[in-house]
Amino acid sequence: MMFSFRKKKSFIEIFKIITIILLILGIFLRFANIERKNFWADETFTHLRIYGHTKSELKEEVSKSQILSPKDLLNKYQLPAPDKNYLNIIQGLALEDPKHTPLYFIMARFWVDIFGNTVAATRSLSAAIALLVFPCLYWLCLELFQSSSVGLVAIAILTVSPFHILYAQEARMYSLLTLMILLSSATLLRAIRVNSKFSWSIYAVSLSLGFYTHSLFNLVAIGQGIYVFIIQSLRLNKILVHYITATLVGILTFLPWGFFIVTQLEKLEKTIGWSKKIIPLSDLTDAWQINLSRIVFDITPNYSFPDKLQNDLWFLLIRFICIVFLYGIYFVYRQTSKKVWLLIFLLIGITSASQALPDVLFGGLRSVIPRYSIPIFIGYHLAIAYLFAEKAFLKSNSLLQRKIWRLIIILFLVLELISCYVIFPKTTWANKGFSSDNIPIVNIINQSQYPILICPECTGDKCWGSILSMSYYLKPTVKIQMFPEINISPNFNKFSDVFFLNASEKLQNHLKKEQNLDINLVYKNKLSLWKLKRFVSY
Repeated sequence: MMFSFRKKKSFIEIFKIITIILLILGIFLRFANIERKNFWADETFTHLRIYGHTKSELKEEVSKSQILSPKDLLNKYQLPAPDKNYLNIIQGLALEDPKHTPLYFIMARFWVDIFGNTVAATRSLSAAIALLVFPCLYWLCLELFQSSSVGLVAIAILTVSPFHILYAQEARMYSLLTLMILLSSATLLRAIRVNSKFSWSIYAVSLSLGFYTHSLFNLVAIGQGIYVFIIQSLRLNKILVHYITATLVGILTFLPWGFFIVTQLEKLEKTIGWSKKIIPLSDLTDAWQINLSRIVFDITPNYSFPDKLQNDLWFLLIRFICIVFLYGIYFVYRQTSKKVWLLIFLLIGITSASQALPDVLFGGLRSVIPRYSIPIFIGYHLAIAYLFAEKAFLKSNSLLQRKIWRLIIILFLVLELISCYVIFPKTTWANKGFSSDNIPIVNIINQSQYPILICPECTGDKCWGSILSMSYYLKPTVKIQMFPEINISPNFNKFSDVFFLNASEKLQNHLKKEQNLDINLVYKNKLSLWKLKRFVSY
C-alpha cells in the first residue's frame, strides 16, 4: 500500500511539473508570432468597427467604383479617424449588425488606444484575455468537482490545445466568450454554495458581461437557469429567489441591446443567411467528429465540413479521440452526482440541440462552425479532465489501469504539441475557410509590375472582407477597384496585368461578348482569381 501510494504521489508531482512547463509554453504560443497569420476578413471588420467605421461606408465606396491603392483602403477603413469615437462603435453595431454585441469591440478600442493599432496589438487583447481563462477554468473545476487534480488536468489539456491557441491569436471575441462561460459557471456554483447577496451580485455581473460578449452566451444562460431549477427541485427557496433576482438584473442590463436585436431581426437574418446552406448528413457527422477532435488534434490543411475521413491513421486518431470524449461524458454521469453531471450535460446539450437539430431537420451548417461550439467544447473538456484525473490519479485500484490512462493523457498532450508544431509557423489560418486563399492570391498578384485587382461583384461581407484583408499584404503598386455590377470599363492600358476576384460566368460572358475580352482562371479554391488575356499593355 505504501509503495502504491508513493507511485501515485510521484506521478502527480511529475504531472504538476509537466503542467507548469506546458503552461509556460502555452503562454508563449499565445503571444509568439501573433502578427504572422494573415489578418483575415472578420478581423478586418473588427478594425472597421472599433474605429467607428460602418459597412454603409464600404457600400458607398463600391458604388463610387474608384481606383484605389491598398493604402487608401486601409487608411479609410482600418485606422482611427478623428471624428469617430466609442459612440460610433455602438451606433454602427446597433444599426447594422446587432447580433455582434459591443463589449469586445469597446474593449478592443480601449486596448489599441493604449498599445497601438497594429495587427499584433489588436490580437494581443485576445491573447491577454486567454490568460485569464486558466484561473477561471481551475476555479470552475474546484467548484464543480471539489478536486484540484481535475483542475490540474484541465489546465494541462487547455494550455496547449490548438483550438484555444488559434482563437487566442484572433482579433475577435471568442477568447472573451470562453472566459465568460467559465466565469459565469464558476460564480453560479459559488453563489449556490455560499448563497450570499454579494455572491449572487457577482453572478449577475458575469451574466451581464456574458450577454454583451456574444449572442451565443444566451444559450449558456438558459442552460444555467435549467440547472438551478432542476437542482432546487422547483422549490421556491432562498437560492431560487436569489437566482431569479440575479438573472433579472442581468437581463435588465441587456434590454437596451436586446431592443436593437428585436427591431433588426430581418437584417440579422440576412447576415446569417450563409449558415443555412444545405449539406449532406454524412458531411455533418464527419464535421462533428473532426471538430470535436480539433480540441486536441489539428493538423489538417482544411478546417471546414468538406473534410473527409480518408486517411486511415488520421481517421483512427479522430475516432479514438471522440470515443474518449464520449466515454468521459458517460463516466461523469456514472461517477458523479446530479449537481456535477447536469451542468456539463447542459453546457453541451443546449448549444448542440439549438444548432444540430435545425441543421439535420431543415438544412444548414451552424453546427459545423467550430467557434459556435465553444460551450460544447468546454463541457467535453470538463468531462475528460475528470475522467483522466479519476482514472490516472485517484480511484482506479488497478496499477495497469492507471498506467494505461496515464499513457492516454500523455498521448493527448503529445497530439496537442504536434498540432501546435504544425500550426505555429503557418501564415494562413487553418480554420478560416475562404480567408486561407488570401495569401496565395496576394502572392500571384504581387508578381506583376503594375497590376489592378477588380472585385466585379463586391456586394457582401465575403468580398469586402477579402479585399480589406488582401490590402494588408498587396504591394503599393497594386491598384484595387470594386464594382457593384458587371459593367466594367476602366482603361486597362494603364496596367501591366488585370486580375478579377471571383468572376462569375455572367461576367465572363459579358466581357467576351460586349468588350471582346477573355479571362483565364489562375487560382481556385474557396475564392477564385482570374487574369485578363489577349491584353496589350502600355
